[in-house]
Amino acid sequence: MCPQPGPTGSIATDRPRFRLLPRGRALPCRHRLPIRDNDRTVSCVLHCPEVEVAVLGPLELRGVARPVARHAAVELIVYLAMHPRGVANEVWATALWPDRIMSPATLHSTASAARRALGRSASGRDHLPRRHGRLELEPTVGTDWQRFVALASSDDPAEWRSALELVRGRPFDGLRRSDWIVLEGVVAAVEESIVDLVISLAEHYLSVDDGRRAERVARRGLVVSPFDERLYRLLLRAADAQGHPAGVERVMGELVQVVTGEAVGAGSTRRERFAGLATATLIAVHPQTATLYRSLSKRGQRAPGGGIATR
Repeated sequence: MCPQPGPTGSIATDRPRFRLLPRGRALPCRHRLPIRDNDRTVSCVLHCPEVEVAVLGPLELRGVARPVARHAAVELIVYLAMHPRGVANEVWATALWPDRIMSPATLHSTASAARRALGRSASGRDHLPRRHGRLELEPTVGTDWQRFVALASSDDPAEWRSALELVRGRPFDGLRRSDWIVLEGVVAAVEESIVDLVISLAEHYLSVDDGRRAERVARRGLVVSPFDERLYRLLLRAADAQGHPAGVERVMGELVQVVTGEAVGAGSTRRERFAGLATATLIAVHPQTATLYRSLSKRGQRAPGGGIATR
């Protein structure tokens, strides 16, 4: 059974940037995911952990036994959750404190604080067992990223939609010691996987002429990767699929502002604003985006009477 968010917990530090969610009601799981069995990897019905580390948005610890005593312990739990095979003490110490060498006492107290917060599993074992020279979480601790991967591997668009529902914002938001997610390529891999799934699901919706859902999916992707022009091209096509020429113009205006940092639309008339958008588009965006925009834009078509067509 998967842990469900309960009442927001607390942490013994000032204004934490993550949420700590104690044990609550559980939800049934039915997907498949590889999990560890000692040193072996086995395939089974989705392992729904007793504790879940949620990284697909602001950090959350779900199902923990008690408040976390220090931020470093939270960072350690996140690091170990993203390294399920375990790591040597010097490895996680370097990841959390890359610019200094910490004393053995500090490492021990940090691991102990994480162990106390995680508590014990239903079988009575520590979620973070004591091991000589290294740390490794039990399979009773999982991540929402693992659930995302399991759902995204399906061929069913409904499962893709469920995977994207796990994405609550920018991955690892609230992580203070964030060098390792960049240096190890973790955040890049997570963001790329999310965007790839967004593209697949949005393309599916566009293939069935559901521009509204395609737009919603693409917008979710922009929360994770706000500069990815592939997502803006999906938004352009989604607006066109909904029969909204003005929506095409708005999307391009958004993109140009993101790329250049300047708002488009200072002209005194609608025609002048469109002319400014056309100029900025040719200069600022990827050629594929500019070509798509020109093919979808209706401002080159004049309506009867000399006006600019709106459709």
